[in-house]
Amino acid sequence: MIDLAFDALRSNPEIAVFLAISLGVLIGRVQIGSFHLGSVAGALLMGLIIGQIGIEVPPVLKSVFFVMFIYAVGFKSGPEFFGSLNRGTLKLVLFSVVLCAVALGTILLMNAIFHFDAGFTAGLGAGALTDTAIMGTASSAINHLPLDSAARAQLNSHMAIAYAITYLFGTIGLIVFVGSIAPKLLGVDLRASARELELELGIASGEEAISIPYTRIVVRAHQLEAGSAIGKTIADVEGAHTALSVERVVRNGQVFERDPNLVLAAGDILGVYALREAVGALDEWVGPEIDHPESLSFPTHSADIVLTSAEFAGKTLHEIKSRLVGSERMGCFVEGITRQGLDLPQLPNTVLRRGDVISLTGRTSSVEALAAQLGRIREKSYKSDIAVHTLGMVLGSLLGMLSTHIGMIPVELGAGGGVLVAALVIGWLNSRHPERGALPPAAQWAFSEFGLTAFGAVVGLLAGPAAITAMQDQGVALLFAGVVVTLLPPLVALYFGRYVLRLHPMILFGALAGAQTEAASMNKIIELSGSNTPVIGFTVCYAISNVLLAVCGPIIIFVAA
Repeated sequence: MIDLAFDALRSNPEIAVFLAISLGVLIGRVQIGSFHLGSVAGALLMGLIIGQIGIEVPPVLKSVFFVMFIYAVGFKSGPEFFGSLNRGTLKLVLFSVVLCAVALGTILLMNAIFHFDAGFTAGLGAGALTDTAIMGTASSAINHLPLDSAARAQLNSHMAIAYAITYLFGTIGLIVFVGSIAPKLLGVDLRASARELELELGIASGEEAISIPYTRIVVRAHQLEAGSAIGKTIADVEGAHTALSVERVVRNGQVFERDPNLVLAAGDILGVYALREAVGALDEWVGPEIDHPESLSFPTHSADIVLTSAEFAGKTLHEIKSRLVGSERMGCFVEGITRQGLDLPQLPNTVLRRGDVISLTGRTSSVEALAAQLGRIREKSYKSDIAVHTLGMVLGSLLGMLSTHIGMIPVELGAGGGVLVAALVIGWLNSRHPERGALPPAAQWAFSEFGLTAFGAVVGLLAGPAAITAMQDQGVALLFAGVVVTLLPPLVALYFGRYVLRLHPMILFGALAGAQTEAASMNKIIELSGSNTPVIGFTVCYAISNVLLAVCGPIIIFVAA
């Protein structure tokens, strides 16, 4: 029975690939404390185990899956990558450059000390830095080495082994360093530091904290009795109390839709939007709350608005609010702001950039008016422009084939680097012309997650029986080298960012996580500090390092080979 199963896997390698993916994802979900292996490392591990029976997987599959992954990464990072190339984010860009340069130097130093071959060295970098893109671009570079197919296969096998050995500490080590060691080295109390940054960003102003809400809005019906609103227009009431918006008035059974000039009278029933923190004062401002469905049946609209306007990009929330035409309240409330899918702190002095997504709820006309000024409404579409994206992969692959020489050194991007560049440009163009090249977030996730997980599975399967011997020969050296590569670059970058660039600790810790493309460590900082402020440092560094670390792959192969 077992022999029959093995024969089926050998004769149908596609079954082995999908089996490694399935089992790897399940293993990757297993939680040990706050740590889990992750689907990519799980798939690679299962690929190594299944590959021990000797399965011949077409090597081209590895390239196809990696192209899917790197394209999704580039498309998502494009707006942030090009948007970060300005004076306002220069420090964060420089921080990423320094960390990636130190990481590359450390990898090559370990290669010189332990005399690893090119495969071990590339896998060491990919695993210790938890950046699988290094392995993908390095694999492309290995295929261009003047070696026979057996030697290339061995280098790819060694790369998978080194990745598997160093990945575990790479993940855990960085989380512990960013979440525990780095704050202690700088003598920083995370919660106090987060509060300090929030004060700098404007939360100390009570007025601003109300005008830019932190909680979702509520809908209430109140009957106007003896109060300050009697005899005043709706516009007067909203001007005095910016935390509410009157959307409908019912008077003696007659419904009046919103009219800013309508004069309110005793006995009117008001249907209002209000911020949750303002609900307690509504009884005093308006009158007692009542259950009145008719007054609450006014139309509402929620939308995600992508910021593309040059007028507002690079401005703070306070500046944006003050510049919006007719924005005294407009019946709209901010429910959330995200950057690359991560929640930004909704503070008056938080700077927004192109591509940020502002979630608004309010009356339909007001939401549409604001969207026209800020950028565009992100349509809730699940359709991807497959023609544009596959053409982007073609052009990127062709770009990767171009080569030049710096002195005697041949230089080329390789398929991974070329596709990454093409995806960055297409993602950036899509942020400005959304009607072209649509790739919804769910599709981006599928491209990235499936492409990378399948890539890991194929790499593991191709490593084959040689994996055991390689582990025995180099396992201890790789473990030690992996610890050094994981910890030395963020240690150097930590002091560089704090004492040379003068970054605020919370932004610095987010930048550390972003520069090593590791979201788990940033989530740890957010959890410990109780603040979303680290996101400010994370997104820029994440976009820049995704490009720089991918470029490191071919450099490692050239030097180590």
